[in-house]
Amino acid sequence: MVPQPRSADHELIAAGGHMSLHLRHPGARTVVVEVSGEVDLCTARRLDEVLQSRIHDRVDEVVIDLSAVTFFSVAGLNSLLRAQLLADATGAHLSVDAGRSRAVRRLLTLLPADFDSVAANVRP
Repeated sequence: MVPQPRSADHELIAAGGHMSLHLRHPGARTVVVEVSGEVDLCTARRLDEVLQSRIHDRVDEVVIDLSAVTFFSVAGLNSLLRAQLLADATGAHLSVDAGRSRAVRRLLTLLPADFDSVAANVRP
């Protein structure tokens, strides 16, 4: 059972496993996907579904807030890459906020310097 939204601009998505997803709509054509917990092979599939559905909603901007992520695997990175490709194809702008998440920052530092599709859109 999916919990009901607490307000018109905030929605809790049941993600399963050790990951939670919250959606905020700070503007009419902007969505913020707040991810917390662990993004691994099992939970990344749900993240994919949510990101793809929101990008297909014809938004102008998608912000992925990973600041509360405690574990971030290559499967999570692949989710970001797929979301970036879809955003590019639909004309949406995608950005990633790693915040203070050591797990996310550690994986992003392993990317080659010329890797620009997601790394270029990481907020400091």
